[in-house]
Amino acid sequence: MLKRMLFVIALAAPAISYGAVYQCKANGQTVFSDSPCGDDAKKLDHKPAPAIGGQFDTGTDVEFYEPPARQRSAKKDTCPYINSSRLRQLTIQNKIARGMKPADVRRSWGSPTSINTGRRTQWAYHYASGSSRYVYFENGCVDNWNGSYR
Repeated sequence: MLKRMLFVIALAAPAISYGAVYQCKANGQTVFSDSPCGDDAKKLDHKPAPAIGGQFDTGTDVEFYEPPARQRSAKKDTCPYINSSRLRQLTIQNKIARGMKPADVRRSWGSPTSINTGRRTQWAYHYASGSSRYVYFENGCVDNWNGSYR
C-alpha cells in the first residue's frame, strides 16, 4: 500500500509544482531563468506538459516534415541475393558460388589472368604450377566454374 501511495505522489508531484520562468536581455542575448535575471525581467505565463495522458498539441497548425521519396534504381539486380556473412565466409575460404558478382570473385580469387567475352564472360586463372581455373559469368553473375584448385 505504501509503495502504491509513493507511486501516486511521484506521478502527481511534477504536475503540482512548477516554477516561474523569467525572460531577460543580457549582453544582447535573450536569457531564460527560474529567478528574475535583471531589471527588465518579464515573467512568462506557462503551463507544464501533462504528466499522464493528455496531448501536447496546442491547436496550432503544424507542418510535419516528410522526407523526399527515395528513388529506386532503374537497373534491376539480376544476381540472386547472397547473405553478407556467407559472402565473407566464401571470400576467406577462397571459394566462389553461383550468383556472385565479378567484384566478389575478384576479392575471393584475385584478378584473372585473362578475360574472354562473348555470349558469356569467362575469367581464366592460370598458375605457374600448370593448373588453371575458369569462372563463367552470365548477366553479371557467376553461372559456372571449373578447373583444378590450388
